[in-house]
Amino acid sequence: MSPGDRRGNEGNAVSWKLLYWILGVIALLPLLNLILGVHPPTFTTQDDPGRYGLRYERISFPTADGLTLRGWFIPAARTRESPNEHSRAGGCATILVGHGYPFDKANILGHTIFLHSRFNLLLIDFRYFGESDGAYTTAGLLETRDVEGAVAYLKQRDDVDPKRMGAMGFSMSAAAFILAQHPDMRAIVADSPYARLEDVIAQQFFFLPGPTKWPFVALTKLYARLILGVKVTDAAPAEAARHMTTPLLLIHGENDSQIPVEHAHRIQANANPASTEVWIVPDADHGLAHAFEGHQYELRVVQFFERHLCGPSPRITDEE
Repeated sequence: MSPGDRRGNEGNAVSWKLLYWILGVIALLPLLNLILGVHPPTFTTQDDPGRYGLRYERISFPTADGLTLRGWFIPAARTRESPNEHSRAGGCATILVGHGYPFDKANILGHTIFLHSRFNLLLIDFRYFGESDGAYTTAGLLETRDVEGAVAYLKQRDDVDPKRMGAMGFSMSAAAFILAQHPDMRAIVADSPYARLEDVIAQQFFFLPGPTKWPFVALTKLYARLILGVKVTDAAPAEAARHMTTPLLLIHGENDSQIPVEHAHRIQANANPASTEVWIVPDADHGLAHAFEGHQYELRVVQFFERHLCGPSPRITDEE
């Protein structure tokens, strides 16, 4: 064999090795992305309702797939004007409150405690997070089962009117509430939900130019189906909104760097305009609408829930 032939063979070998290396990266990078995505580092917030001087119960309930989730039930501060025969509750209604990814119930306690003056609250840790069971998260997909479990728990309490329940979620849980569309959730506040989980996954491959990221997204979706048994394409609140009749208040920061405001616009475009309100908060980043517009935020949320859950009742005004 001539020196030229040997160099040619060596060149071919290097080319094949490079090809195998590239294919390996293409195959393994989405797998790594999935593993890290469903097993994120968790954050435990050192807070509880007792620090605010509130009475509360530590509660737990099962999910349909055998997990035990945990949370806090906080009775409302105000009494109902006219409790009906189904309720001995103190609040005009009960609100299920959900946290974002990758946080816990305590993380959003300080941002939602204003609701307890009028409503009973149930703050829960979704699967994998906080004090709840779960080996992994699916960022909204299987979390719909957590919503179902929480609603079932609330309905068996004597101090909850099952006809006056709503939900308030942030980011991941906001998406989960829209996806679940539980018929017993009569009003939903969704702060910073994504429109499609698939697009959030695509953002994780930000270092890849343009359309080159989509093969990686496709493989991530394939691995999720094969390993976890979930369809990423099912996590699409923008599509779920097409069939939604539940009153919905969408809140989103105009400068959201994690889930851009376009996600809210896409959900709004498919939602029923007769039952959907949208508030885009100028300059606010992800989940910071309350930090930017605290008083207006609380006013809008309380009045939205009062309007749809409480029936005729005094509206909270700026003077109050």
